[in-house]
Amino acid sequence: MLIQIGVDELLGDYKKPFGLNLIKSLSIDYATNSIHGWLEDEEVIVFKFRDYGFINDNRYNSYEISSGGAGILIEIKSTS
Repeated sequence: MLIQIGVDELLGDYKKPFGLNLIKSLSIDYATNSIHGWLEDEEVIVFKFRDYGFINDNRYNSYEISSGGAGILIEIKSTS
C-alpha cells in the first residue's frame, strides 16, 4: 500500500521547514499515530493520521518512508 502525503497536508508550523528540507529522519510513531521528524535538535510531529480518521497499527506491517519536494511517501508492507 502506498500513502502519499502532500506538503499542504502537513501541520502548519512545519510546511515551510519541510519545504526547505530542514526536517530530517522521518518516522511513524505508533503511540501518537503520527509522523515525527527532527528540526535541528527538536523532535516534531509533522503529520497526524487521526486527522484523517486513519489508525496506523504496526502489528502486521512494516514500512519505508521517503520525502521530497512533493511531500512524504510511505510504502506499507504486510508481514503476515
